[in-house]
Amino acid sequence: MLESMTAYGFSEVDINNTRFTIEIKSVNHRFFEARIKMPYSMAKIDPAIRKILKDKLIRGSVDCYIRPAKICQEECSGTEAVIVDYNLLSQYIKAIDDVKLKFKLQDAVKISDILRIPNIFVTEERNFSDEELGKKLLSAIEKCSDSVIEMQKKEGSALKTVIDKNLLTIEDYISKIIDGSKDLLEHTLDKIKEKLVKLLSNTEISEDRILTEAGILAERFDISEEIDRLKSHIKQFRDETNKSTDVGRKLDFIVQEINREINTIASKAEEKDIVYCCVESKAVIEKIREQIQNVK
Repeated sequence: MLESMTAYGFSEVDINNTRFTIEIKSVNHRFFEARIKMPYSMAKIDPAIRKILKDKLIRGSVDCYIRPAKICQEECSGTEAVIVDYNLLSQYIKAIDDVKLKFKLQDAVKISDILRIPNIFVTEERNFSDEELGKKLLSAIEKCSDSVIEMQKKEGSALKTVIDKNLLTIEDYISKIIDGSKDLLEHTLDKIKEKLVKLLSNTEISEDRILTEAGILAERFDISEEIDRLKSHIKQFRDETNKSTDVGRKLDFIVQEINREINTIASKAEEKDIVYCCVESKAVIEKIREQIQNVK
């Protein structure tokens, strides 16, 4: 079953009075590329997170967001601590007292005044130990990755339905090409013979030689081999779509081969109905090419 590269996953885990919200978004990409956004204090587990994402998702452009937040009402060890710069505050208060003394001001300094002073209160991220983060957080990331995979499978199933429908359309055009080509070789041979006889009517060339040359020319317009290869490519494409993962690149290559055979048939055939079927087939092939860009 095909898997799409476009999906979304979400999970939460509580560790030491902190709730970690995990979101993973995946879109199509030729290779695997991960961007992880989380507090700097958690950078130690970045390699472990990347390995999980790579092993689970295999291919695609992946964004992983990890957001910690304090969940207790009372004082507890959350993700950030508030630090008061008392040294800076002392300097501000001394400066205010000097201004009051110099200009003989009577107003007292209020808390609301202190809160307006920049850089007095700063937040500092608490450091999480490997043990605190460790198994619980990585397990939650694995769970979130699994939810992404589930969505990729659902999207892939819908994508396969559309691709199968387009394959049937191409096969229908191939059937019409086959029907139109049944008398193509004989018709082409007759036309070439007619032209050769007319051109060589005043020369002494045997009819056997004319037939031989006409046959050689007619063979150049034979599309039976192209049709056989076309059928083989479509069967291989359909077989690959029934596999689980990592088939996107192979499907892209097979589509190129299908397109190549259609182009060859169009260039050989002179019948307008066959050329029409080739043109319509190429339009459907282009749709399939766009669809498989999102296949893992």
